[in-house]
Amino acid sequence: MFVSRVADVDAGYRFCLRQGGRAVAPPADRPEWAPGLRTAHLRDPEGNLLELQAY
Repeated sequence: MFVSRVADVDAGYRFCLRQGGRAVAPPADRPEWAPGLRTAHLRDPEGNLLELQAY
């Protein structure tokens, strides 16, 4: 899995989808993982799992 911190998870998620990414888990707040954390998960065109996160 490749994890990337981004300024805006929702915008990053939409960008990845436009580039051929496949949705795994849409953007969501994850307070149970860490305070203020928001994440999204996708697969790139080669099938690699990506996590976008902001906190």
